[in-house]
Order: sequence, then structure tokens, then C-alpha cells
Amino acid sequence: MVDGAARVLASACRPAALALVLVATAACSAGAPTPSPSPVAATASASPSASRPPAPPAVTLAEARSALDTFLATDDVVRAGRAQRWTLQLYRDGQRPITVSQLHSSGGKPPRYTWGERTLLVPRLPAKASRQWFAAAVERRDSSGQARTALLTFVRHNADSAWQNSFQSLLYKGEKAPKMALDPDGYALALDSRDQSVAISPNLMGPLHATIAEEGKDGFASGLIAPGPQTTGYATEIKKRREKARQADCMNFDSLFASAVDYPVFALRTKDGGGLFLYTLLRTSTWSPVLSCGYGRPLAIPKDARWDLSNPVVRRERRIIETQQYASAVPPKSSTAPAHVIGYDGRVTKATTR
Repeated sequence: MVDGAARVLASACRPAALALVLVATAACSAGAPTPSPSPVAATASASPSASRPPAPPAVTLAEARSALDTFLATDDVVRAGRAQRWTLQLYRDGQRPITVSQLHSSGGKPPRYTWGERTLLVPRLPAKASRQWFAAAVERRDSSGQARTALLTFVRHNADSAWQNSFQSLLYKGEKAPKMALDPDGYALALDSRDQSVAISPNLMGPLHATIAEEGKDGFASGLIAPGPQTTGYATEIKKRREKARQADCMNFDSLFASAVDYPVFALRTKDGGGLFLYTLLRTSTWSPVLSCGYGRPLAIPKDARWDLSNPVVRRERRIIETQQYASAVPPKSSTAPAHVIGYDGRVTKATTR
């Protein structure tokens, strides 16, 4: 664990001796042995040709296991020590603004978790892949003792780069992760962003999800994605808030969703021939005065935006941005069933009033 953790922090944390002290603390504070990865229910794909053995993967199962265990231990140490700068160095993409929000909204005391049983999902990537990544399903228990299954992804540029956490989402209560397809060596099967063997290509899932969140059951995407709290439920919420804002506060209200194009989409083949997609949306909600009756009106500040917003008076506009991370199960192209959102986590990551 010492060597692995040093690699995670070495690129960002100086001096190196301090990083090693943190890792040593993680090893001592862990107490009980780290739970071993559980086997993943899977199907085997066709065996590779005996005359052409598969090339060595860019990320091995052992490397991914070590990176995951090291991250979980190191993250807890830096959070416990309130080392904000070192904490942020462990994150990238959508998880970085979410972690910034956690740090600031908690007064520098971000939430800490106990991690339990874990299942690795490591795609067999070519050695020269421009982006190396793997995913994991891990039992996460919060300070109240509530346990949920978290889906995480980790990314690095190459073998000399440090692993960083790119994505975290929580399965809905009662929801189970789909069974994954594996090759004979236990590696997951990654899907290309434009894969046509699934009902919705990975690159289109975000835009379609954004459409149904805004338009609901009346939108053109309603038959492609199943209804739920973070799909059609959002459209219903927006309609109600729009009516209330105009009648009670003399404000125009709108809420728009967009696929986070700067953040990666991760897609893996499931046992049924479909896919598990992990992706990020950005939600931007705005309030603006209706002519003069709403100008300069104070509005209550939403609780989850108070860390970044102190002025309740709206003269021209209030804007609140949420970073939302989703897990969806998408059926194979031959199926008539809709895609189903199975996991969500998100936070307000920016708020302004002018």
C-alpha cells in the first residue's frame, strides 16, 4: 500500500516525505485488513485465438486493485486531516467540483466514509490507449451507518501518471448493479462511444437524458428512457417551480440540463448484451425578475447553495449550477425496453446572484 499511495500523491504533493507519512498513517489507521474484491457475476466472451494471444492490457487487474485500495485509504487520511489541497489532488473531471463543494459547504470538514466489499470492472485497454481507466462497485457506509453501493471510475493518462477519481454515483436504494460481461481472463468489455449494438450509443445518453429531464413524458426522448425522479420527475418539478416563482415572487424560473462534454463517458458491456453507462450532466437553474415587480426582490437561498451564495437580493439574475453524475443500464439494440437510470449523485457546485 505504501508504494501505491505514494504514486497517487507523488505527482501533486511535495515534499515526497510528507506524502509517505500520509500513506503510512493510512496503513496504521486502517485497522482491519482491507476487504478482498468480490467476484463479479459475468459471462465469458469467445475465447481468443490460440495462435494470437491477447496483448497485455494497459491496466491489469492487480494494478487496478492496488490503485483502488490505495485511493480509498489515502482519501480517508487526507479528509480526516482536513488537508484540502491534497484531497483535491486525488480528483478530476466531475468529481473535482463536487469535492470542492463538499469541502466548502462543510467548513473544511468533508464527509468521511467506510468502504466495504468491492468489485473491480477493468476493461482490457490497449497499451497505447490515450486514456487509461477502470471502474469499481464498492459498498460505502456514511457516518450514520447507512450503506449504499457506489460506482466509481479512475483515470490516468499513462503508466507514469497518478490515478485520480473521475466519477462517483450511488445506486438507488434497492437497485443492484447489472451483471457484467467479462472475457476469459476476467476483464470487462468496454464499449466505444458510438457503439451501435446498444439501444442508445454512449455518446447520446447524456443529451437524451437532458432532454427528458426538461421536457418530461411529452418530449421525444420519453420512450427511450424510463420515467423516474431524475428523468421525468425533473420536468414535473420545473413546471411547479416555474408557476410558484412567477405567482409568489414575480420571477421567471427556468432549469436547463446539458451533457458535460468536457468530462468522459464510461461504458461497459453487460451480461444481457446491453451496457452500463456512467456520465455527467450539468443543471443550470436561473431566476430573473418579471419587469419591475421582481427587481431587487430577496429570495430564500437554497440550503445546498448557501456555501457559495450569501446575497439573497436578485436584481437581474440568480444562477445555480449542479454537477450531477449518473449510472444508467441501457438494453441491447434488439430490445424494446427503455434505458433505466439506476444511480445518481450530485451537488450544487456554483451559485451567483447579480
